[in-house]
Amino acid sequence: MDAMTLYKPGNSFFHRCDSRIKLFILAVISVLSFLFYNPMIPMLLFLLTLSLNLLSTGSYTVKNFMFKMILVMMIFLIVLHGFVNPGGKTPALFFGHELHIPYFGAYTIEGFYLGLVFWFRMSTVILAAMLYITTTSPSEMMSGLQKLGIPFKFCFMLSMSLQLIPISTREASIIVSAQRARGLSEKTVTDKFKGLLPMFVPLVVSSLDRMETLSMALESRAFGYSNNPTDLSNIKIRKADWAILITGTILLILCITIRVRYGGLNWIHSVKSWSDIWFPRQI
Repeated sequence: MDAMTLYKPGNSFFHRCDSRIKLFILAVISVLSFLFYNPMIPMLLFLLTLSLNLLSTGSYTVKNFMFKMILVMMIFLIVLHGFVNPGGKTPALFFGHELHIPYFGAYTIEGFYLGLVFWFRMSTVILAAMLYITTTSPSEMMSGLQKLGIPFKFCFMLSMSLQLIPISTREASIIVSAQRARGLSEKTVTDKFKGLLPMFVPLVVSSLDRMETLSMALESRAFGYSNNPTDLSNIKIRKADWAILITGTILLILCITIRVRYGGLNWIHSVKSWSDIWFPRQI
């Protein structure tokens, strides 16, 4: 993988797809994940996007910081909704006991249900975005966005923003390693939070310096002189891309029709125990 981008080179099916089709897949998955209000469909979409990522980029999927963010978000959302969501009514039992915290009351089954649904939704969108970013090179990404009618300057801004993420992550790791070599204390959580400030200052300073260097490089190369610069890569839609486009459109129309006809398939009012979350008695 190029250390300066989130792109993971490869020859998988999604690597060969047109970048515009990948954006279409991202849009379809995002809509479908928020279309139904039950954990089953978002969970299936989550497993599907996770499998596609693993097939396309392998172990890089679980090493990606976006995947780690999903795991942190899972704990936060499920715990938060379980205690504070106003839809929670039925106390959840953990080994025959209710779990209480001061000022918030008991952990509820309905709160867990809502937290789980929201986590599956957000995680699915993140994984779909990760599939697009890690299988699309910056040049292909810019070419695809330009062919969709997006101005070149905005495409360049988006591409540079994505490239700055791994650069900043690498620099933060270097700064932390330097601090540890100088005796940084990390024995407690408080010590770790205190160590964020001395890391934040040099990281911001280096980022500002990098932006100044980049702006001078762009000015020296007459950036913005032409609104239609020459593309480095020539992308085109293949037959397989058309098949994905047609299939995704049909699937989207079908699911929207089901949503309008039968509603959100929400069974939260039937949830009275852990098993009811996955196998409701009635909908």
